[in-house]
Amino acid sequence: MSAYNAIPSIPIAVTSEDETVSVTAPATCPSGYTFEVVVNGVVKTVQVPAGGVNKGDEFQAIVVSSGGGGVFSLSDNAPNGRWRDGLCSCCKYGPCHPMFMLALCLPQVLMAQVMTRMKLSWLGNPADLDEWKKTYRNVWLVIVSYFVLKMIFAVPVEVDEDGMVVPKDDEDPRIIVGYVINISYFLYTLYAMAQARKYIRDRYNIPEQRCYGCEDYVCSFCCGCCTIAQMANHTADYDIIRATCCTATGLPDSIDVESYA
Repeated sequence: MSAYNAIPSIPIAVTSEDETVSVTAPATCPSGYTFEVVVNGVVKTVQVPAGGVNKGDEFQAIVVSSGGGGVFSLSDNAPNGRWRDGLCSCCKYGPCHPMFMLALCLPQVLMAQVMTRMKLSWLGNPADLDEWKKTYRNVWLVIVSYFVLKMIFAVPVEVDEDGMVVPKDDEDPRIIVGYVINISYFLYTLYAMAQARKYIRDRYNIPEQRCYGCEDYVCSFCCGCCTIAQMANHTADYDIIRATCCTATGLPDSIDVESYA
């Protein structure tokens, strides 16, 4: 059975009073591991009984919540010493998976979700409760500010004789302002993503494999979408729990983040 690094949910034994459902284990899970299943159209949070299960085992899972009404912790089964998936595994769950869509279209949002899971600040550094609880909101403020500033300092354009879109006035000062806005947004994303990736590597004892000393920045610079997808895959087992687009962690509200990371 795989090693589990975070403190898992408290294992419980099945009693005659517990509601159980028949489940096929989606992965190897330890005692007390919680995940979601759909039974007759109803989402239920179930817990693995004492002894744990192996992937593919059929077992009687204990129902701890039905219909998404409660909040329960999710044991952290991220691998230690290696990444769960490769850097180019962002399409592992298909093009319609929320994680992939965010990585492709709004990587900063997925970055905010990963940083919230790991209790990091909006700059990707370890933070106290009051600060990391605001990480998702703060990153959204950065994103919205970027697009608002881009609209405010937008440069009028026209199509030249070669069919190219060019500024109407090459000396318009808003061109320089636009460059500054773009570079600032890029540098923020690069720094926060690299810091968060380094934290994840340190937490799970994942060594650098290339570009020693600067791998986190190189990966974030060369392919931020693939890098943040790898980080999201490592910090959430999407084989067991579904991804969501619009929560602070990218996980269902039934996941207790304070005991998750």
